[in-house]
Parts: sequence; structure tokens; C-alpha cells
Amino acid sequence: MPTNLDAFITLIALVLAIWSGIHVILNKRDPRGGALWLVIILFFPFAGPALYWIFGINRIRRKSRFRTSSQRFSGFGGFAPELIHEMSSVDPDIRPLVQLSAKTTQRPLLKSNRIEPLYEGEQVFPSMLEVIGGAQRSVTLSTYILDRDTVGLRVVDSLCAAADRGCEVRVLVDGLGTSRKALKMASSLREANAKLAVFHPLYGLPLRHPGINMRIHRKILVVDGKVGFTGGINISSRHFFTRYKTSELVRDIHFKVAGPIVSAMQEVFSDDWLAATGEILEEGVFFSKPEPAGDCLIRAVASGPAENFEKIYEIILGALRTAREEVIIMTPYFIPDRVLIQALRSAVLSGVEVTILLPERSDHRVVQWASTAYFPELLEAGVSIALVPPPFIHSKLLVVDRRWVLVGSANLDPRSFRLNFEFDLEVYSFELAEELAFYAEGILEGSERLTLEKMLARPTAMRLLEGTAKLFSPYL
Repeated sequence: MPTNLDAFITLIALVLAIWSGIHVILNKRDPRGGALWLVIILFFPFAGPALYWIFGINRIRRKSRFRTSSQRFSGFGGFAPELIHEMSSVDPDIRPLVQLSAKTTQRPLLKSNRIEPLYEGEQVFPSMLEVIGGAQRSVTLSTYILDRDTVGLRVVDSLCAAADRGCEVRVLVDGLGTSRKALKMASSLREANAKLAVFHPLYGLPLRHPGINMRIHRKILVVDGKVGFTGGINISSRHFFTRYKTSELVRDIHFKVAGPIVSAMQEVFSDDWLAATGEILEEGVFFSKPEPAGDCLIRAVASGPAENFEKIYEIILGALRTAREEVIIMTPYFIPDRVLIQALRSAVLSGVEVTILLPERSDHRVVQWASTAYFPELLEAGVSIALVPPPFIHSKLLVVDRRWVLVGSANLDPRSFRLNFEFDLEVYSFELAEELAFYAEGILEGSERLTLEKMLARPTAMRLLEGTAKLFSPYL
């Protein structure tokens, strides 16, 4: 017969299940995800609610200094009107996209910027080290991965040297992407009076950080508030083609920027640093008065689980809807939802040539299986898909009509859209779009273009495995 203890345990399990289930129903936007969590909660007493509260909550509250445009850079009076691109002067063909981006991000489209693509580690890291070496006031660095290797050591040494010169140095790394060994290496920053913080560290979880599934995936470096770097490259020797064997290499692209957009980048870092440490970065040290540096129109796009909706995702959908001739997509991870698939199909049906470049071999096998399961439907619709042979292509870019570009840290998958803190640049530039399209075309020449016939002729067992992985797409 059941004892009083059994009845008490059953009551606690029931209360936890009801409490968790109510939270799922009230807060889950995706009905598929919500339904799965309800099943887990109901069929796995105690474990189900525990898993939900650790992994299933996709929104967190964060403090921010820059919630409204009027609060941004108050010490400098905000962006001068002449640095903000007015809607009245926007080309009518892209005005809907500009309006969508402005309302989605609540950030201005800034004029007078300069942006320079840097290819692979051979171009990226020497440029970064040179700029850090010339720092006079401050250096801020945010990265998902800081590897304990040659590049990691060189960057840490350069940051320590900047701190020894009297610069204020702040380094923010992710607690999952950066290993404990690398953190031990980076501890020399603290000895040099620089500050190092770990975003959502894994130790002490889940009590320290309930949102352990949410990572900071941004790559931002700002020096003296005047020069910035962003893109997809982590601090790792794997980006050097001469460093490792072919199977271990990572191909990627990064961007060096100057102009008013650097202040917007520093704003994003400042909010992340505030959330991680509680420290407010001083405007006079870390921010510089925005000044013209070129002729590019650029908007900062920060997205993450602290936002009310997926900003980068919304902008990508808007770009696909406004495309007229050509869309080029390059991403290492591609797991589209039904809305994104329909947007790609609609673009092709309206006469747009859509090309997607993906790595031939992913570093995440299950993700690749799920991604491949979507290929037949897209190929049937007329989307062109090409698989890029090793080195592993980690570049993330979207080029529309060779006039609009989205580059940065975000992949085309649910994790980047809903879970990770990401940072992209939205760039209106014929020159940059043409250069990146040329870069993609060069990679395309050595890639395998898929056909529907080839995909359908593959072994049934393989297609079954991929279809099974596809069922878990919302959670990959």
C-alpha cells in the first residue's frame, strides 16, 4: 500500500508538472516545441520539469543601457543627423526592406562607414594584432571561442601588452565555446590589470544560469571606439591554412570597419559586458564621437533570447521577399523552418536565382543529416544547392541583388535565430556585394551542385536517418 511518503512525492511531482506545463502553455511560441515539452514533462516525473527549466526557457531578462535611441551615447548627444540615412533618400526598390529593418532593430541606418573584407586567418589576425598594438585608450573583445593555441596566445599577449600600456581592456568569452584550459591561459589578462569575464559559465550550473542553452556567439573587437572587427572568425589557429591538415581547417571571412557603425558595435558589447559583470563602460574611455570614415550605409543587427523576437530572422525573411534577381547564401549550418522554406520557394517562383553554399562535411553530424533532409524539397522548387569540399566553410553571408549584404556571426538555424546572442551587419553597398558575390562564385566553381535525381537515388536507410534527424530540427 502507498505510504504517506509515496503520496507526498506523487503530490510534489504533480505540482511540478502542472507548474511547468502552465509555463509552457503561456510562454512557448512554437506549438511543436511546446507540445514536445509537455510530453516530456508529463511522462518523466521530476526529470521532465528539471530538463525544461534548464534547457527549455528561451528568453532571459537583461539589463541594458541602450533600450531606446534617445539613450544611446547620451554623452555625445547621440548620432548627428548627418550620419543617419533618411528614409526619403532611400531607393524605392529597397525601401520596404529598409523600413522593416529599422522597425525590427530600432537602430539607425548609418552613413559614412568603411568596411573591408578580410579572408581567412592570414589576413584577419595580423590586422587585428596591428590595431590592438596601436591602442591608446581601450580594447574590447567578445568571442565565442578562444582557443589555447598559437593564435590565442598571440592575441592574449597583445591584449596584455595593451593593458600594460595603460589601456582599459575588457574580454568576454563564452563559457561553452571556450574551454577551461583556454580560460587558464587567458587568466594572464587579469595579472596585466585587464578584465576577463565568462558568459554563462558551465560551472555552478544550473543554479547560476538557468539559460545554459543560450550562448554568446558574437565576434566583436573594438579598439579606442574607432576601429572594429566582426564576422564569423573565432580566436583560433584553425583559420590559418598553413597551420593544420586540410580536414581540420576552417575557411571564413571577417570584416574591418570604421565610422559611426563602430559606436553601435561598442554599444552591443557594452550591454553584453553589463549583463555578464554589472560594470558600465565609461563613454569617454570606450566610446569615441562617431565620425565619417567612408561611404557605406551600415546598420548593426543584434539578436538574442533577450529580445522580443528574432531580429536577424525577420530581416532575412524581408530580404528574400524584396529580392528581384539573385540571392546568394553561404552558411555552415542550415536548418530552415517552414516560413524560411516558403520564402525561398517564393523567391524562386518570382524569378529570383537562389544559390545556397553549404559545407560538404559538417562538424556536427546530426545537424548535417537534418539539413540534408530539406534538400529535395528545395531542389524541386528550383533552389540551387552546392556542397563545398574541405576546408570546412564557416563563412556566413547573404547577398541580395548585388546591392545588399548581411554578414556576421549568425547561421541559418534555430539556434542562431532563437537561442544564441548574435551580431550581424546589414550593409547597403554595390562594391561590397559585388566582391562577396565574386568570393562566393570562386568557391562555387570547385563545389558539387546537387540535383533532385541524385538526392532521391540515395540509399533508403540514409534518407530514413536524415528524415529522423529532421524531426528534431527545432531543437538543433
